Amino acid sequence: MRRSAVALGLGLFFTGCAHAPASTARDDAARELRTQKLIVQWQRSAPDPQSVLRQRALPVQPGDDVPGLLQKLREALDATGGVGIAAPQIGVSRRVFLIKHGTRPVGQAVTVRAYIDPEVVWRADAVVDDYEACLSVAGVGGRLPRTVSLRLRYTPEEGGPQQQIELSDWDARIAQHELDHLDGTLYIDRVTGPLVPISEMRRLRDETHRARGWVK
Repeated sequence: MRRSAVALGLGLFFTGCAHAPASTARDDAARELRTQKLIVQWQRSAPDPQSVLRQRALPVQPGDDVPGLLQKLREALDATGGVGIAAPQIGVSRRVFLIKHGTRPVGQAVTVRAYIDPEVVWRADAVVDDYEACLSVAGVGGRLPRTVSLRLRYTPEEGGPQQQIELSDWDARIAQHELDHLDGTLYIDRVTGPLVPISEMRRLRDETHRARGWVK
């Protein structure tokens, strides 16, 4: 059943985004079950153009319970094992997302940062292909090009003046994936080849990342 957008003061549905590195088969099965229960799903066999996943999200409004939204996003990100998550994926039409920074290359400190009303102020000309998946599109992944680096302007979760941050490589890819969610776009709209089973996507992605020195 399709989950529609809800006001921030109402119950929030969980969803998630880009998949994190592969784990054991048992962990993957448990995570997939949680994802199917918590995440707004895009049904490729029965696409719904009215889905919140296909709408341009609204800016944060006065009176929105932003701390509550961020808490729900963090809970969903943790439960599903994603590396990024956008508010529309939990049924909330707001321009907010989280990124789990530092997951690639491995060995970095991993931190989760919130981006409220983000906008791109600069993009590099260079692009690179890599593999992605999405917790809202079950069971598959694919290869697509993204800008190598970009700069975002956003409001931090603690409030105050807008800030800017420059992201590159994997973090830049996650940011672009999440920005797409805010505009009603899914990564499957951008793939340049066939969608493949998630296990094969992970194998190909990790092979690519080993060649870049991101994983052993």
